[in-house]
Amino acid sequence: MIKINLHQMMLEYAAKKGDIVTIDEIAKSTGLGRNTLSRIKNNPYRSTNTDIINKLCQYFKCSIEDILIFEED
Repeated sequence: MIKINLHQMMLEYAAKKGDIVTIDEIAKSTGLGRNTLSRIKNNPYRSTNTDIINKLCQYFKCSIEDILIFEED
């Protein structure tokens, strides 16, 4: 099963930045909906599309392997 690692990415990015990273900040910077981001954060196994993953990678300045994690079922 593929897991979207949004919550962990937010924590790591906040630590690097030295400030809190909020769903609202990500939504504003990426153009993604706040509700979409909240659903992904609260249910990391939820299906999503590649456009969303692309925007998250751009925001966090990371590779896809940092956002998506494969876990055995």
